[in-house]
Amino acid sequence: MQTPDLTEKKSTRAKNAAYRLLTYRPRSRAELIGKLKDKGFDGTVIEAVLADLERYGYVNDRQFAEQWAAGRLRLRGFGRRRVERELRDKGIERDIIAETLASVCNDDIEMRTARASAEKKLKILRSFDRETCRRRLAAFLERKGFSYDIIRAVLTDMDEMQTVVL
Repeated sequence: MQTPDLTEKKSTRAKNAAYRLLTYRPRSRAELIGKLKDKGFDGTVIEAVLADLERYGYVNDRQFAEQWAAGRLRLRGFGRRRVERELRDKGIERDIIAETLASVCNDDIEMRTARASAEKKLKILRSFDRETCRRRLAAFLERKGFSYDIIRAVLTDMDEMQTVVL
């Protein structure tokens, strides 16, 4: 059996490690658990540290998901699918992801984001023929996480505006 003093030291070390991780960027509960396990802390210490961090508001998966999704949509130009996959990879629960995406991302925002990303990419693709340009642009938007319907609408808009060079 461990002495209370030794357990307290482990808990303090784990708490300091968690604080250090949180200074770089906000993290989900699952991310912190993984990082602290990688550092060799046992489950009971990790759970105690996370309980404290959640009580003080330093770890909140719902808030983390909203910040992550808003940043990925606005700053990186990602679509709904990509953001959803990233949040799943971060260990966020499906119901929180659904609520977050419903509040942060609607069809208009996603369409504007896709158009802006496409216009930026078109500057690079102008030297290609029309079909190659369309194919590469569609693949680019798919990697960004946009749905087929949005990609099709963006390609149609680009054709109508004659932005895609023949």
